[in-house]
Order: sequence, then C-alpha cells, then structure tokens
Amino acid sequence: MDDWQDAAFTSRHVHNRANKSNKGGGRGRRGGAFEVKRAFGRYDIKCPSATKLRGQKSEGGKGKSAGPSMDIFRLSEDGRGLLGQLNLPGVLDASIILTGSRKVLEDLISQFEGSDEEADISDDPNEKDGSVPRHHVSEDETKADNDLGTAGGYIDKEGEEVNEESEEEEESEAEEQKRFKNFEKNSFRSPKFWFQWNGDVTPTTTPSLHNATLPTPTGETGRGYIVFSGNDCRSFKGTISCDSLGWKDVSISGWKEVSMSERDISFVWK
Repeated sequence: MDDWQDAAFTSRHVHNRANKSNKGGGRGRRGGAFEVKRAFGRYDIKCPSATKLRGQKSEGGKGKSAGPSMDIFRLSEDGRGLLGQLNLPGVLDASIILTGSRKVLEDLISQFEGSDEEADISDDPNEKDGSVPRHHVSEDETKADNDLGTAGGYIDKEGEEVNEESEEEEESEAEEQKRFKNFEKNSFRSPKFWFQWNGDVTPTTTPSLHNATLPTPTGETGRGYIVFSGNDCRSFKGTISCDSLGWKDVSISGWKEVSMSERDISFVWK
C-alpha cells in the first residue's frame, strides 16, 4: 500500500480513538455530525515544497501574486465527489476531485475523462451534424397549449391549476438533498478524502539573465489525501504528489478562509 494510503488510514484510526476517549464530543467530533455542505468554501493553503519552488522562481521577478488556495465549490452531478480548484501560484494550477474512497475516485475520473473524449469528438469540424432539427410550433399546437395550461402552470384532471414552477423547485430541493446523502453514503461519513488533481505544472527551471523567457506549464495529474481536524471542516492536513516536481507525499495543509454555499461553477477536467 502506498505511503499516503497508510497515512490516511492511520489518521482515520487516530480520529476514531479520539472519539471514544472524549465521550460527549471531543476534538475528533468537533462541529457535530459531518455534513458535506461544511466542506464548501475557500481555503488558504500551506505547502512548504511549493513555497520553496515559488521563491526560487520569483528571485528575478517583481510584484506579488495571490497566495496558495483551494476552492471547493460543489458536488459532482451524481453526488459522489467534491469538485474544486487547487492553485499554488507559480507552481501548479489544477482542477481537483475529492471523494471518500479510492474506488469512487477512480470511477469519477473515468467518467470525466470519458466525457472529455466525447466533447473532443463532437467538436470535430469534419463530423456530420447529428443534431435534432428544431421543431417549429404550429398554430394548432399553440392553441392546444393555451387551452391546456395557463401562465406558468397547467390544469389537472379535476380542473385545478397546478404551478409548474413550485413543483420544479420542490423537485430541485429533493434532488439536492439526494446528492448530499449519496455523497455521505459513499464516504467514511467523516471528513477524510482522497483526491486527484489535473492541470498545469510550471517547470522548476528559472529564467537566466540571458534568457528571460518564462517556462511553459505542462499538463499533468497526481494524487493525494487530506484529513480535516474535525467535522466543522475548518482546517486539514495531508499530502500531495507530483512526478515532474519530484514530489512524493509532500506536506500540504489548509485553513478555511471563508465558508460558502454550493456554487454552480463550471468544472473542467483539463
């Protein structure tokens, strides 16, 4: 088993012992029962290895850039993973997927990679247009719609108007709760996550006096894990790996800068 996996399970056991030794609510259960919503938000990140590289690269540079951060903004469509963005300025800028188990993580990665391939195929300019022709509404259909429904609703069998908007809102809320429950069912029900990142890594070489050209970022992917200090998801510790940077389970930690609700932000698995 890999080192980071050993560490993840070791941390899990430590937290379990803390729960038992602090009946009535101790450090291991700080913040009450785990709710996935508490993980949403922006975190300030500390990664000594990234800071060291960033310092080397910025020796000849000017100005300051934003600090390292991780933003967790929503659940995946099937509710099995958390989606976000990890940014270590000057070192790594990547999309990130977090799940409660390695198997679920691998499944989600396969789904996203598969959807990206389908998108590439559909973008082929030589491909024949297979879209469904737009349907033109006839006068008869328009009249039928007016007879059967009123503004924003329709008439049920007993002649009472039913508001479609209110039904859609109820269905949306029910679907949202289903996704949250689905995530917790596929996790440890405690804030310990495996993650995979996928994005741009900036090479470690620095521009010389004779060559001021900045190194070109390259696409790469890697894994890691994080363990939150409690169910309130205020801070975490973990590791991250990156082959091209020579990172293998290097330390990473974070503190929540601001809590946020789930946000419908576009997620691209680069």
